[in-house]
Amino acid sequence: MSIQTTTTLLLFLCLVACHQHKPEAAAPMPASTPSVATNNLTPGAVVAAAQADEWRALDPENTLYIELASGTVVAEMRPELAPLHVANTRHLVRQGVFDGSQFYRVIDAFVAQGGPLYADEAEQPELAAGAWGVPAEFTSKQALPGAYLPFNGADGYADETGFLHSQAVGRDLNTGESWLLHCHGALAMGRSNDLHSGATALYVVNGPAQRYLDRNTTVFGRVIAGMEHIQGLQRSASLQGPNDLSGVNEIIRISLAADMPSAERWPLVVLDSASASFKQLLASRQNRTGEWFVFQHDHIDTCAVPIPVKLLSSEDQGKN
Repeated sequence: MSIQTTTTLLLFLCLVACHQHKPEAAAPMPASTPSVATNNLTPGAVVAAAQADEWRALDPENTLYIELASGTVVAEMRPELAPLHVANTRHLVRQGVFDGSQFYRVIDAFVAQGGPLYADEAEQPELAAGAWGVPAEFTSKQALPGAYLPFNGADGYADETGFLHSQAVGRDLNTGESWLLHCHGALAMGRSNDLHSGATALYVVNGPAQRYLDRNTTVFGRVIAGMEHIQGLQRSASLQGPNDLSGVNEIIRISLAADMPSAERWPLVVLDSASASFKQLLASRQNRTGEWFVFQHDHIDTCAVPIPVKLLSSEDQGKN
């Protein structure tokens, strides 16, 4: 990525970061999702009671291990809604393009952006599709599979939000378009004013949901584990994120789980959003129970639903 392109990208993200928006309107969930937890279980109790077959393993071909000085970050990519960005990232990871680069722009409660910077276009690596720049995948018109779970019918940024394979999705019911949301931990691709200029500028939402970025850049995954290491990165000095971070925030390497020895992969599983326990979890979070709570709001924003992830014990691994 050239210095001019990088500057344009930084100015663009600065502008959208400062944009103000109206609060999201509260609305009940569709009839398909119960609005009250009839069993009176807390979210923790729901997760603890989830059956083994309600947890899904990660696909090694779509799982990234990002090694930082402080530890490892695991991210899951979702090719259903952004296949070109997933394929390109997979291609570049296998070429070692991100190894030795850094998170060069880290804005508190906004995003951590990183990857290689190129002083000259001649230095840019060959992408999966050959030419520089990945076609924008801000939305997808692919029909969502039956695993999609609708959740909020009055989101404010979308006609409807829901979950697909445990990741938050927005939908335009008039056009049939769907997209992944800029929730906390979302993995997305930065760009310049050129809609199709994204390629190596990975960023992770490191604060509250940045929903005004939805449909303006391509989200293609989310951090599953190790978000504390993203939060621990040294911050840039200003919104523009000047390159004042030399010598810190190094991305030691990024690897695909499929290319790693099985013994080095973490036995992570995610509560499947198509499961009965996940639906029960939504209901329990929409109306929190327990002595401490004195008021039930009958509402929760889609991005405010923490997705349960756990490491399987040695005993549990033997059962799978």
